[in-house]
Amino acid sequence: MTTAPPGARHPERARQNAAAARSPPLADPVPAAVQELYDGRIRGRGCLNWWEARAWGRLSGVDHIFTIDEARQLLSEVRSRAEGLIGVRADLVEIRQALSDGSPSPLGGLAEAKALEARMSELLGWFPASGIELKGLAPLLIDFPAVLDGEPVLLCWLEGEAQLGWYHKADHGFAGRRRIPS
Repeated sequence: MTTAPPGARHPERARQNAAAARSPPLADPVPAAVQELYDGRIRGRGCLNWWEARAWGRLSGVDHIFTIDEARQLLSEVRSRAEGLIGVRADLVEIRQALSDGSPSPLGGLAEAKALEARMSELLGWFPASGIELKGLAPLLIDFPAVLDGEPVLLCWLEGEAQLGWYHKADHGFAGRRRIPS
């Protein structure tokens, strides 16, 4: 059995790894903890940039770091959009189940399901466009990338919560949620 030279099996990944090694440092102002995370852990992974390297726990196009106040100010818009999303999600589940069972639904059929899927995609797109990471759909779970006490964290909101009151480190996930200090 012959071993392929490095990069032969995945030439695109090899090009990305090479580009990552040449990537410039993060733009200022960057908290020291984030720069250290980038320099120490991210470059070694051969990723294109620190967001893709899961610095905040997920692959993401998110490019904004929130303050706690910014995230809380945005929460009323988040809740409003979440309500619309929850309604679309429920209707879509009902139609899909009816289609799966071969039974009629008062909400419609395949065309209506496709329309709801398009609407859901549109609603979901708002979150990353606003700098928010979407972590779960049912229940809706979102994270606002932030820095707390010099450490990169995710301010965490779960469908049904009245306010933004929790955070966790990216490596700890939902199970590591803690109250945001006052």
